[in-house]
Order: sequence, then structure tokens, then C-alpha cells
Amino acid sequence: MKLTMEKRDLSSLTTLVYRAASTKNTIPVLAGLLIETDSDEGLVMTATDMEIGIKASSSSVEIIEPGSVLVNAHYFADFIKLLPDGPVTLELDNDRAKLNVNYGRSSGSINTYRDYEYPDLPLEKMQTKMTISQRTLKEALRKTSFATAVTHFRQVFTGVLFDIIDSNTLKVVASDTHRMACFSYTFDGAETEPFSFIIPTRSVNELLRILDDNDEVITIAFTENNVIFAKDNFMLLSRLIEGQYPNYDLVIPSSFNTSLTVNTEVLANTLERARTMPTDDKLKIQHVRFNINDKEILVNAYSEMMGEIEEVIEDIKLSGDNDVQIAFNTNYFLDVIKVFTGECEEIDMHLSGALSPTLIQNPKKDNYLYVLVPLRTTS
Repeated sequence: MKLTMEKRDLSSLTTLVYRAASTKNTIPVLAGLLIETDSDEGLVMTATDMEIGIKASSSSVEIIEPGSVLVNAHYFADFIKLLPDGPVTLELDNDRAKLNVNYGRSSGSINTYRDYEYPDLPLEKMQTKMTISQRTLKEALRKTSFATAVTHFRQVFTGVLFDIIDSNTLKVVASDTHRMACFSYTFDGAETEPFSFIIPTRSVNELLRILDDNDEVITIAFTENNVIFAKDNFMLLSRLIEGQYPNYDLVIPSSFNTSLTVNTEVLANTLERARTMPTDDKLKIQHVRFNINDKEILVNAYSEMMGEIEEVIEDIKLSGDNDVQIAFNTNYFLDVIKVFTGECEEIDMHLSGALSPTLIQNPKKDNYLYVLVPLRTTS
């Protein structure tokens, strides 16, 4: 194998793919990046750790001699990224089992995997289910995936749910049982059969890296126990999380004692300052207490070790009960406020008491909601 490619194009293609390779030492070839030449696609790269797989190609290459090679993905990516701009030549030396990298008058070599059996991505029986614009999918994942659990004894909470609830409505949902984010989207035109699936947060993070803010579509397909997200010259395959996702509609409160509207940026800045208060041994979760009346909100963050912050948020709009004391996880609250910052000047908060879930929304949009469970504090 021998090829020449501009460093910029080679590094961009490698960056798209290499993160799917394994960082563990259990099966060495899964740490590899498969580099192949193809008469139709040009240069093709594939990486997988059997949980996630990425395949991408580029036609911006001069193929001098066709072939394939498997090298360590992370080392190859780091090395290529640091090369100077200009043409890079990759040439396989089979006798020495090395991939020679020539750039300008300089060169390097990378050890290759000998006699490897690299697993094929299961793409033969791929069945397309739906298409969606990249812009919409990116917005849905950006507004929900942060609410997943890092670890949980019920694995479904470590992933993001895609739920087609009727012929043309998609709901994207994430929850760690202490909060829930839900994004709704209505398809135009073609109807889709109801179905649902859950993908791991890691797969979501990789998708967010490659999705563009445009209306070009991305195809969602299935093969065996995997989902595939495909667009031009790129394909991400992810295993599905097995299990039944709980009925998330039951989590969304439907009646409220208090509703208030507050300035998004003011609240965001207050929560950022409150987050500077460290946690204490007694309650190891950073939290803020809200004392709400009909004119203002008194926000309090306290640390026995470090000090106290007390701020007043004025110019609120309130209806219902006007004497409410409630506490929230500071980071969980700030996560959603960051979503709304730049999107809406004000947010609506709907409360049903100090221990009941709070519903947070953009007052001018009804396709996204966030449910936050208050904290039970001793003070």
C-alpha cells in the first residue's frame, strides 16, 4: 500500500474515526485503526471496540499502490495531527511490518499489527428506519444527553432513549432518575412506524462531534443489535442498550401550586456563583436553596467550611402560592439553564411543593422540557 494525501485531509479523516478504537489491552487489534484503499471511496478508515464502530472515507487522496494496514489508532492520530502542513506519503513495508510516514524531507515509521483478523462491521443486513436533519438531531442530543447517569444499576439510564410514539412524533429522552430532559420533534411528510431504542452516552458524544448545524439528513438504520447513523462518507455504528425504559410521561408533573418566570441570564450567573461554594461532609451535593415570594427569589448557597452566598433575584413573575422554600442540586439546575441561555430571555418554573418535581421550560416553545427533583435538606 502506498498513498499520498494532504496532512490536513489525512488528519481530519483520522480524527473522525480513531476515537472508536479501544484503549484497553485485552484484544490488541481493537486498539487498531484499519486503513484501506478503495477504487470508489478513496481512503477508508475504520475503528471499533465492538461497542461502537466508526467508518469514514475521503476521495482527496492519490492512491499509488492499493492495499490495507492496521496501526495503533491513538498513536497514529496523535502523530499525524502534529505533522507540518503539506503532502504526507504513507507506504507499507511488509517485510519490516512498518508503515512509513514521509513528510517533506522528514520521515517516521509506525509498527503495524501482523496477521491481524480485524472484525467487520455488521453492515450487510442494514435496514433503514428513518431520516432526520442533522440540525434537529444535534439539538435533541445536546439538550438531553447531559441528563443521563454515568453509572446506574439499571443500564437504560446510562443511555438516551429514541421513542417514535406515533407515525410522525419522535421523543428523545434522558434521565438519571433525579432529573429528566425530553425533546419532541414532529416529522413532516413520510410516516414512521412506532418503535424505540436506547444508545449509550458515549455514542451520543461521538455523534455530537460529527453532526453539522444544517438541514442535510442523517439516516438511522439497524443491523442485528446495533443502530447505524450514516451520512455522506461517514458511518457510526453503536450497540443498543437492552432493557425497557420506564414510562417517562409519568414523571412529568401535570398540576402545580406555583408558577414563576425568571430572567435566564440572571439565574445562570447566580447559579455559577453559587457553584463556587464547596460541598461539606454532611451533605456532599452542591445545592442552592430558593426562598420564593411574590416579588423576588432569595438564593442561598452555604458551606460550613468556606462561607455563604446570598443573592436576590428581582423582577420575577409569579402566580399561585407565594411562599415557597425549595432546594436544588446546583449543577443539575445549571445544566439546563445553560441550554436555555442564548435561546430565551426568560424561563418558566412550575412547582408543586418543596419535595415534588419541578418542571422547567422555555415559555415560547413547547418541544422541550426538563424535570428536576428537589433535594431534601436538613436546613
